Amino acid sequence: MNETIAVGLHQPDGPVGLQDGRVALVEMEDGHRCLTVLEQDGRRREICRPGGRPTGLATDGDGCFWVAGGPENSLVRLSPEGRMLQMIEGSDRGPFVLPHDLAFGPDGLLYMSDSGVRIADLVIGQTIRPDFLNAAYNGRIYQIDPADGRVLRSLATGLLLASGIAFDSKGMLYYSEMLTGNIYRQVVGGRQEVFAQALRSPIGGSLRGPVGLAFDRDDTLYCAIYGQGDISLIDASGKVSGHIRTNGALPSNVAFTPDGKHVLITEQQHGAVERIPAPKPGLALHRPTI
Repeated sequence: MNETIAVGLHQPDGPVGLQDGRVALVEMEDGHRCLTVLEQDGRRREICRPGGRPTGLATDGDGCFWVAGGPENSLVRLSPEGRMLQMIEGSDRGPFVLPHDLAFGPDGLLYMSDSGVRIADLVIGQTIRPDFLNAAYNGRIYQIDPADGRVLRSLATGLLLASGIAFDSKGMLYYSEMLTGNIYRQVVGGRQEVFAQALRSPIGGSLRGPVGLAFDRDDTLYCAIYGQGDISLIDASGKVSGHIRTNGALPSNVAFTPDGKHVLITEQQHGAVERIPAPKPGLALHRPTI
């Protein structure tokens, strides 16, 4: 069993290890849609309720929180105390549909996946709709200037439930497509290619697939597989080289602590955050000053 450092969370996602040893995350469940910090002693502290349905989280070099899934499906920037500083609602081609995950790039810009489906077509309350495969999906990957608060361009479109997003040590961009099991990569602005297939078998009638992503320093990709109950390890050639079992079947995201020594996993079946020693040190995240 993996070490559990928190339970009783409400659909946790977007874990971020903070420099002081705490862990930040978001909770998505109705009635508990909030930005949360886990203190080093395991106590849960709610920072704020930014509005909307928060799903993704990143921190910048100023200690501010960026939350995907703010009011009206926006992207918001919050102060370390939870005060609203900025809101981005979409591009010049229209509003965001369902923001999902975030990653800062080596260029200091912010990258966001948008699942591209109306939440009402995906879930009923807290339950995945039985007809979710029939929904209209147009997942996108956005490049965003965080200082100006505007979308610069769309790097990918037409994705079937775009989910996790991450950069490797060479600055290449990776993102997951939940319904196909594909993980794509591209030189930013270049042509996307299929990097890996993360599913052991087709999804069938239940929602299952790759979600959150994180890299170690050897460019092994750690991919949380929602519904499969594990973190898949994918080597630099795109081959699945191993699996880390999770305590529950619904891991939603994965991250390394800032010192690279531990892996953090949000798991939604049990509303938990799991922690394990990192098989290899984690790759440091980009945290630009805005």
